[in-house]
Amino acid sequence: MKPRVTIIGLGRLGTSIGLALKKSGVELEIIGHDKVRDVGSAAQKAGAVDRHVWNLYDACEGAGLVVLAMPLAGVLETISLLKDDIAPGVIVTDTTSVKHPVLQAAEAFKPGVHFIGGHPILRAVPTDAAPSSEASADLFLNALYCLTPTVNADRDAVQVLTGFAAMLGAKPFFIDPVEHDGLAAGAQHLATVIEMAFLKTTASSSGWRELNKFAGDDYFRATQLAARDAKSITQILQAQQAPLQLWLDQTIQTLRELQRLLAQDDTAALEKWLTTIQTARTQWLRNEVSAPAQAIDLSEVRSGTARMFLGGLATRLGGDKKK
Repeated sequence: MKPRVTIIGLGRLGTSIGLALKKSGVELEIIGHDKVRDVGSAAQKAGAVDRHVWNLYDACEGAGLVVLAMPLAGVLETISLLKDDIAPGVIVTDTTSVKHPVLQAAEAFKPGVHFIGGHPILRAVPTDAAPSSEASADLFLNALYCLTPTVNADRDAVQVLTGFAAMLGAKPFFIDPVEHDGLAAGAQHLATVIEMAFLKTTASSSGWRELNKFAGDDYFRATQLAARDAKSITQILQAQQAPLQLWLDQTIQTLRELQRLLAQDDTAALEKWLTTIQTARTQWLRNEVSAPAQAIDLSEVRSGTARMFLGGLATRLGGDKKK
């Protein structure tokens, strides 16, 4: 009997996880669940899951690993629904960009259920092209996959998640949940806040009726983060209040600096300021800010790492009863 993995949420991320696991060649049964039937059917048709099970509880039955691949609001709601039904021994993980509220919610699981927080940070697209919105088996190749186990986390469960991340083609990266959220506030959530401010400033202006005619592809790209699930964005912002306050203070200082440069009408100074920040972006894209991440050897993923994953997961098929 193959070890079973259940993926809850079959959007781009969840479907890509299923496709990557299939591509790894590891013998697994992959069950998918999405509350939108057509989305689940599409994932099954694409070959990302063996079966789409519309009933949430039936989808999780017999799984050794349950992956919550949804926005924060969906993850919190699903944990609340499953907290009394996931069997001891089963491993649960998520993919959200904020960890503290998820870890708090996961405390409601039965003793013996092992929750390990996860957050894949997808590779930057080093071109002017927009990232693809399509699911792909290669979505996680050489991506950083944050894992945030607590100090009391089960060692075997952590090992399973390490193998899981590596099988996707990603590089497992262990980090303290609090440190993770502080860094994510600046590198990810601040961008959402700035897009929200940009969208409100323009769409609420008295000239929006005429201004919107000039809002083309650049405007669309610059407001995509602000258009995500409102409930999840609100929960993230509330969870990240303290670090975001600090980042917003720094952003306001930067805007005032730019305002002063514009008022000075100094072409050389403005160009120097812009060149400096563009250089920082180029260094980031070239991975010159820190030591380059080592590429994942997929042959190793399909051998030693896969065996480690299967060995740890097989013992949890259906949830072992040890606490």
